[in-house]
Amino acid sequence: MELLISLGLVAAIAFIFWVFVFIVFPLFIGASYEVTSDDKMKKMIRLARVKKGERVVELGSGNGKLVIEFAKLGAEVHGYEINPFLVFLSRWKIRREGLQDRAFVHWKNFWSVDLGEFDVVLTFQVGYIMKTLERKLQREARGKMRVVSNNWKFPDLKCLEEDDKVYRYELV
Repeated sequence: MELLISLGLVAAIAFIFWVFVFIVFPLFIGASYEVTSDDKMKKMIRLARVKKGERVVELGSGNGKLVIEFAKLGAEVHGYEINPFLVFLSRWKIRREGLQDRAFVHWKNFWSVDLGEFDVVLTFQVGYIMKTLERKLQREARGKMRVVSNNWKFPDLKCLEEDDKVYRYELV
């Protein structure tokens, strides 16, 4: 009986922690969290056409899934995430995979980062910021920049390729 009570208490604490980390905390910082499906991740990888040694950035890197997969392809990948719990989780997963030399997750708002140094930008944002993000990318792009967006289109950029709501753009 005591074991059942203990297990129930642990489950309740775990549930409360999960709700706080993934629902309540994001409400205060203005960022939602949704995991990219494996199918969409594969499409993003294909559309990004990343080459070994390129610099990739993920805006709102969540649990680090894309950062890790792109690093496995030989890219130097930087993720920007404002949820400290997800930053901790991502960094732990990067260490577990042995990718500390080319996968980095920063606890920072991507709006304050100059994205011009990256070859590829990955994003899975929300519709109402896409116009502002488009202007930021146009302003900061230096040289050719590939942008891959999961689920959300940019309002004025010409989409070069689409696969099941994953969109590829190029800025010059």
